[in-house]
Amino acid sequence: MKKKISIILYGIASFLGLIYWIGEITPNFNLSETGRLFLLCGSCFFLYLGGLLLSKIKANNKPMKINLWIFFALYVLLLVTLTLFDSMWGRNGFSWINWFHDDFLSFVKHSMNLIPFKTIMEFAKEFNSMYSNRTILLNLFGNFIALMPMAFFLPLLFPKQNKFKNFFWTSFFIVLGIELTQLLTASGRFDIDDIILNVTGATVMYFILKIKEVDHLIKNIFLLENNPISKKSYLVMTMSILLVILGTILLVKFRSKLYRDNLDQYNKIHNPSIAILDESENVCDPGFDLFYEDDLYRYYFPCRKSDNVYAIINQEEKYLVKDFMKNETYHYSIDRMLSVLDFYEVKYVKENKYPYILLSIKVPTGDNGSFSSPNIDIKVEKENLLDTRYDYENDFENATFQYKVHLIPKVSGTTKIEVSFTDHNHNLLGNYQYTIQIDEKLNLEYQES
Repeated sequence: MKKKISIILYGIASFLGLIYWIGEITPNFNLSETGRLFLLCGSCFFLYLGGLLLSKIKANNKPMKINLWIFFALYVLLLVTLTLFDSMWGRNGFSWINWFHDDFLSFVKHSMNLIPFKTIMEFAKEFNSMYSNRTILLNLFGNFIALMPMAFFLPLLFPKQNKFKNFFWTSFFIVLGIELTQLLTASGRFDIDDIILNVTGATVMYFILKIKEVDHLIKNIFLLENNPISKKSYLVMTMSILLVILGTILLVKFRSKLYRDNLDQYNKIHNPSIAILDESENVCDPGFDLFYEDDLYRYYFPCRKSDNVYAIINQEEKYLVKDFMKNETYHYSIDRMLSVLDFYEVKYVKENKYPYILLSIKVPTGDNGSFSSPNIDIKVEKENLLDTRYDYENDFENATFQYKVHLIPKVSGTTKIEVSFTDHNHNLLGNYQYTIQIDEKLNLEYQES
């Protein structure tokens, strides 16, 4: 009966492990990091229970030793996956670089860091920033703990690794091999700080596991030895583990608070709440009143009230709209301001500064009705005479784009322009040619060729 139970436990462990690796190698079968951790830890847990039961049946610890080799193989596969293949961890998979390509030296330059503590200090400085917790904590602490399991497996499986010198150099060359493989396969970058953090973490864990009571506990659990451990030692180890867990939780919460504070401050500047206060109450002298202009347009109030229309920012600050649009702290775009003015029903006029050609382009839609904006290419025969800019509006319902090609004269003369539109497959959607005439006063006329 016990043997059947052990087989069932091994079967559950194999099933969970299979789901995990299917998730790793199947592009459309995406597992969250929590889901991966659950499957992998669950597989190891049932594998341990199966080995424990089988060892009691056989009255020896051989199944547990086999389990250790399986655990080690799973860890190595996990390490290789995360460092070379896993896109969720920023890995690109194998793509052998061309040593004789013109961009080889440039690639190596941007894919290597040989300055000790450069990356570490960069992330340490960004601890109080808008970098995500995942980015900061994984780069600072993820690399520190990544090789810690080696301090558990190597001394248990390879007796010579119980000597610190042997363990240190083995860990160093493992990390060096991973970093070089990341560089040569373009799956990551070579960073001396990764080596420093990985080897330091493995070294710290090595000395922790070499504490007599900890060493005895590990061998009692995984090799079923019967080494004596005092109650006091159990208490100290339990408290130490709880303190590490508590410290980790507090660190994450503290970092989360810093992130939220920075995000709030960022939003106050880049995404401020804005209310419009029109103190003119639409009683104002007639005439267009300019309140903003950019490279292509001028924006007016339809009567003279630019000194009476205010923007209330974050319910704290009050600016005239015309002054707020010049404010270098907020960098608020005119399109967003126009949306706010529309919401508060404050009328305005938008005037083109230059002549323009209006082109309507209908793009092909996919089977599901999706479409993408066309590519536009503008060629000017004599660029010294004319500059061009464009903007567009889209009609999602009809898969149509309205392009304005603004014609900005420089000097007098005659030139031609060609405007071409293509879809994402480079199929031609439209081609238009125009002759442009510019007089001495830079007045401009055009006609289709």
